[in-house]
Amino acid sequence: MNNIKIKIKGAYGATNFGDDLLMCLFEKYFLNNFKNIDLNFEGIDMKYPDKLLVKAKYNSKSFNEDWFIYGGGTQFFSFQQTHSKTFFGLIKKAITSPDKAMKKLLSMLEPKKTVNKHVAFLGFGLGPFYDNNEKIEQVKKTLSSAHFIGLRDEVSINYCKEWGINAFFGADMAYSSYFDYQVSSDKKQNVKKKIGIVVRDWVWEESGRGYFEPILDLYKNRNEDYDFQFIIYAPDKDPEWMKRLKDEDTLIWDPNKYSIQEFLDTLNKFDGFISARFHGAIVGALLGKPVISIEIEPKLRILTEDIKELFLWEKPFNSDDLNKLLDKMDYNVDYATSLDILRTRADFALEKFRGVFNKDQ
Repeated sequence: MNNIKIKIKGAYGATNFGDDLLMCLFEKYFLNNFKNIDLNFEGIDMKYPDKLLVKAKYNSKSFNEDWFIYGGGTQFFSFQQTHSKTFFGLIKKAITSPDKAMKKLLSMLEPKKTVNKHVAFLGFGLGPFYDNNEKIEQVKKTLSSAHFIGLRDEVSINYCKEWGINAFFGADMAYSSYFDYQVSSDKKQNVKKKIGIVVRDWVWEESGRGYFEPILDLYKNRNEDYDFQFIIYAPDKDPEWMKRLKDEDTLIWDPNKYSIQEFLDTLNKFDGFISARFHGAIVGALLGKPVISIEIEPKLRILTEDIKELFLWEKPFNSDDLNKLLDKMDYNVDYATSLDILRTRADFALEKFRGVFNKDQ
């Protein structure tokens, strides 16, 4: 009997620690729970994921899958148009990144593949869509053809309820039992609090970029109580911040330098975090550190509703508000109740998927 072939699609290989972490967690889940399978992750055309994966293939060209899995993240959304999405913005991008532009063009010209036998969504997030009805109809069509849908938050679930599509209320894969990395639980803190600032470029909406200058001012001016260090989770995705911080001592995710475990160990040395990245805030909570989530987009607010111990720095990103949140940070914060609920939700949806998968074989 031939092995069942499973392709898992996500924003993997884009030098984004959050997505690379998800990729490794999905591999653990499938290898631990399913026999006689072959795994292939589909992502950005990079080589380094082979270093992070144990047995799975990456971007195998001759892989005819039996199951096509959308593996976590927010892959379906539509933000309001900004300057970066205008015709001239796209022309500028083609000029400055000709290789990427050519790959995009060639992918658009490739013939469409036949429909996969089985489609599933695991730990998935939806939206926002900002009344983009064309995008909404595309998403509804894709979801309606799925054999299983496991969503990570209540907002995503409500989209499916509104559309009459059945989905399971799960959670992000990072909350699952497969996040079993061992990090020190030593609560010893630095006298001068070491705070990691996880930044992210933002091209989707101008309002989301409003945190740039206040966070730079904080870094420059408030260091009598805090030792701030910038952290970049996705250097290839955040060229603006890479340029702004080129002369600063910045912690940068480099999959050729760190393993997932090693980077987590490095993050664990911080006393707390301020994060513009979704998984920057999640990982901070998983490490037991106080976190201020920066509301550059709706999912950073949704996160604080799931983990009520997180603080939210809201738009329009007032500096005084941020300083007040810093002063309220609890360095002995206890996330146990919130994380137990999210772990139960994540594991529940994964277990339900296993039942559907085994039934269909």
